Amino acid sequence: MNENRLVAGLALAILVPGAVMALGDFRKGKARLMLFSRARSKVETSLAENPRKFWAYSAFNLAVCLMVGVFCVLLFLKPEE
Repeated sequence: MNENRLVAGLALAILVPGAVMALGDFRKGKARLMLFSRARSKVETSLAENPRKFWAYSAFNLAVCLMVGVFCVLLFLKPEE
C-alpha cells in the first residue's frame, strides 16, 4: 500500500465518525461546526433558536464532508509514481 492510500484511509477514518455525529445533530435539530473539536466546541445552534445560523452551519458541515471525501477518493485513486 502506498502512502497516498494510507493517508486517504486515515482521513476517512477521521471523517466518518464526525459525519455520523453531525448527521445525528442535524436530525435532532442542532448544529455544531465540524471545524472545531466537538468535545470542546461551544459554537452550536438549534433550528428553533436561529434557523438561518442552523442552515449555515449545516451547509458548512456538508461542504467540509464533501471536500474531504472527494480528496480522499482522489488520493486513493492517484497512481503510484
